[in-house]
Amino acid sequence: MHGDRRYPRASDLTSGIVDPYLPHWTDILALCVTWAVGGSLLLAGAGLTSNRGPPEFHIAAGWGGLCLLLTSWGVFVPLRMQLPAAAFVIAALTMMLLPKRRPSAGAWLALGRMLAVSLPLWLVMAPIRPSQPVTFLSLLLNAFYLVDYGLLPTAARPPSYSLLPAAPYNTQFLSFLGSLLNADYPARGMSLVNVMLQLVAALAIARALGPTAISSAQPPGWALAALGFLLVTLFNPGFVPRIHFSAYGEPALAAMAVLTARLFVLAQGELAEGKRPSQLLPIALAMAAIVNTKQTGIALVASLAGAALISAWAERAVQLAAAVTCAVFAVLPALFLFAVWRYHVAHAGVDELTLLPFGDWNWTHLSGPAVSVLSVLSGKPLYFGCVAAAILALPMVWWRQGWTATTRLLTFNAALFGLYNIFIFMTYIAVFPTEMSTAAHSYFRYNTQLSLVLVLSLALMVRDLGAAARIWERPLRAANAAVLGLALVAPVALAKRLRFDLDMPQPLVWDLTKKLSPYLGDGGRLALLLPGDNDSVATMISGVLADTPPRRRMLDLLRRNAADAATLDEAARLGYPLALISCTPNGLGDLPAAQAVLLHHDPHGWRLLAAWPYPQDAVQHRWQHILSWPPLCRRQ
Repeated sequence: MHGDRRYPRASDLTSGIVDPYLPHWTDILALCVTWAVGGSLLLAGAGLTSNRGPPEFHIAAGWGGLCLLLTSWGVFVPLRMQLPAAAFVIAALTMMLLPKRRPSAGAWLALGRMLAVSLPLWLVMAPIRPSQPVTFLSLLLNAFYLVDYGLLPTAARPPSYSLLPAAPYNTQFLSFLGSLLNADYPARGMSLVNVMLQLVAALAIARALGPTAISSAQPPGWALAALGFLLVTLFNPGFVPRIHFSAYGEPALAAMAVLTARLFVLAQGELAEGKRPSQLLPIALAMAAIVNTKQTGIALVASLAGAALISAWAERAVQLAAAVTCAVFAVLPALFLFAVWRYHVAHAGVDELTLLPFGDWNWTHLSGPAVSVLSVLSGKPLYFGCVAAAILALPMVWWRQGWTATTRLLTFNAALFGLYNIFIFMTYIAVFPTEMSTAAHSYFRYNTQLSLVLVLSLALMVRDLGAAARIWERPLRAANAAVLGLALVAPVALAKRLRFDLDMPQPLVWDLTKKLSPYLGDGGRLALLLPGDNDSVATMISGVLADTPPRRRMLDLLRRNAADAATLDEAARLGYPLALISCTPNGLGDLPAAQAVLLHHDPHGWRLLAAWPYPQDAVQHRWQHILSWPPLCRRQ
């Protein structure tokens, strides 16, 4: 093995360490596409609901309508989904021509204020890159399958390399909508649409906290908008950037859950007054958006509807029959969408998460997940302490106020927490294998889906009690300025924490992959020899090559967790012309040790194309265990 002067040697892997936080023009373009997606949902939702209610509910309704359209088309019509997606956008834009259905000036002003308050956050998050293993295993692959083929994957269609190609697609539909403007959008868009949905929830929280005189036509003030922003981020005890601003489904579910909870509480108040609920359609469409965001979406829909019924049953002024009718109507679109998707999965012939065989259910290991759940509770005292505080405060607040929007939401929150946690515990019995069940897999992450309902419950309680109520009625200008200033400064001050995609060793893998990319084309064949890898580094390299620009499609990658002469011989025998060794061991020919090297095979054997030393200061950074370390020349 020896070097070949025909190929330039790349520089060492340093650019990942000093990656700038300021966005480039391509990042600003991704922001504009995200805002265009939000605008399309707003206009469509306003049209569907006859412009009743505030803009945050219109966006939720628009997303639900989009999910109903694209899911039905994708399951039953064998034509590219770009057609209904484009029709959706055109129909949304026509709402601007209909004075009674287009959003009011107050709606645009409310969104403009939230956009202005959150602009530092947008600028910090604009360069976000895909992160977290599940993103590269399924979420991003599913999104780009829609972009590349315009179809839902089945066994009879082009192969999907996703781990779960039959997982629900509601969040992927949002990035797919953005891909009409920029085909590479899902790489950033999967995260950016979740940022957008969090801010939609922030606007709903701000409006709920404002004076009762604030109607859908009147935007919350600057301080309230800033407070809503802080409550979904800095003041949210369940906020974790790598969850809420990643491609995960949890942030979308959390945002839609608080909107749905708010709508159910408003409907309960109207039922208590003997009125017909005025916002049933937005509830129903928001539930449709929830149901196929994740496979757990149907359980969240059931828990939300159940919590609404429990809260209505507890308030004697509400006729239970009317509440049941309201709940049934609210879940019908979600049930329809769920049934359509189950039909698709039954006939698609591709994988999703499935129940264990009944004989393998973890009935005999119930103590294991229970102990692990207690460990999670003790390890997250702030979040679960807030859960306990909201539940324990309910009797006191009800005794002082009776039935109000605050006590209704506190009741709703307590019921929702109980119902959804019953479901979570059932997954440890019926879905997860024993090892994951015993560890109470992702228990906290699943509970973050309820975090914004908890936040709004606590915020309303604080607003209504004692001295806080008087301060709220006559807020000081200095307090308003402080809240607004904190909202503007916090994203910049916490940029390092928000940009979880720059946590080491991810930047090293990104930089290595981007230096490797010019040597590959579509359909290229490469042996990945990653000593000591647990497949996490290989998965990220594969995902970055295939799903971030410039994309390298249909790659044939041989994955091995060893790098020695025998492995190189195997790669040559199998016909792989290129081999990447991520960390060369000592004594492997004349290759430089402890570096990443790219080799090319010709009739004379393996020849060195490029060598990329790891930066000496890389070990001085804090490394996360999100990726395996040994392939990157560091001991675990």
